[in-house]
Amino acid sequence: MLERATADAERRKELGRFLRAMRERVAPAKHGLSTGTRRRAAGLLREEVALLAGISATWYTWLEQGREANPSAQVLKALADALMLLPVEREHLFKLAKPEWLPAPRESPSPDPRIASLLTALCPNPAYALDRIWDFVAWNDPAAALFGGFDPDDPARRNLLWRLFLDPAWRALFADWELVARSAIAQFRAATVAYAAAADVRAVLDPLKALSPDFARQWAEMRVEEAPIWSKALVGPSGEVTTYDYFMLTPAGAGKEMTISFYRRASERKSDLAFKLPPRFVC
Repeated sequence: MLERATADAERRKELGRFLRAMRERVAPAKHGLSTGTRRRAAGLLREEVALLAGISATWYTWLEQGREANPSAQVLKALADALMLLPVEREHLFKLAKPEWLPAPRESPSPDPRIASLLTALCPNPAYALDRIWDFVAWNDPAAALFGGFDPDDPARRNLLWRLFLDPAWRALFADWELVARSAIAQFRAATVAYAAAADVRAVLDPLKALSPDFARQWAEMRVEEAPIWSKALVGPSGEVTTYDYFMLTPAGAGKEMTISFYRRASERKSDLAFKLPPRFVC
C-alpha cells in the first residue's frame, strides 16, 4: 500500500512538471494574448492556461503542484488544446493523469531465445535488444564491433542511457550526439510512463542525474517522443563518418518492455530489405 501511494505521489509530481514545462514553451501570442513589457514569463501563465481550458486557476495550480486530483478526459483534452500538445505529448498527458487506463506493468521479460537468432539474421547489420530500462540484453557481433562491446556486469556499459552520457567513446561516436541524446531521453520517458516510479527505472535515472549534468538538464525538459525512423551519422576510429538508417522493432507480445534496434548503412539501401522478419516480430 505504501509503495502504491509513493508511486502515485511521484506520478502526480511528474504530471505537474510536465504541465509546467509544456506551459512555459507556449508563446502567449499563439493564443492571441498580450505580451506586454511587464510580462516576466516567456510562456503562458497558469491563469491563462486555466482560462483557455475552462477550469479554475486554483485547481490548475493544484495539478502543477502535484496535489491529488482526478481530471476528466474532457478537462485533459482542453488542457492539451490550450498547451498545443503534439499527439505523442497529448498521449503522455493522458497516461500520467489516468494511470488506471494503462495496462498493468509487467516485469521485463527474459530474452526469447529466438531473439538471438533474429539478431544473427540481421547480420551484417548491427543490432541489439533492450529491456524495459534499456539495458542491453542481446546483440550481434557487428553491433559489438560498432559500439565498442557490451558488459552486462558493468552498470556504465550495460545501459544505453548510461553509455550515451557517461561513456566518452559513445559521445564521440555520434556526430550529432546532442540530437541523439535528447531524442533518447524523450523516447525513454514516453516508453516508461506506465512504470516510471518502479525501482529498476529509478535505479537508472536517479544516479544518472547526479553523475551527468547534461542528462539532468535534458531530463528536466520533459520532452516525449516516439521512436523515429531516421539516419544517424557515426564517426569511425579514423574520423570517417558513416551514415546509418536506424530502425526499432518490437517483439510481438512484449509491448514497450523489450525492443530491438538495428542499423543499416545508408549506402546499402535497397527497395526491399535482404531479410524477412519472423511472423511473430513486427515493426
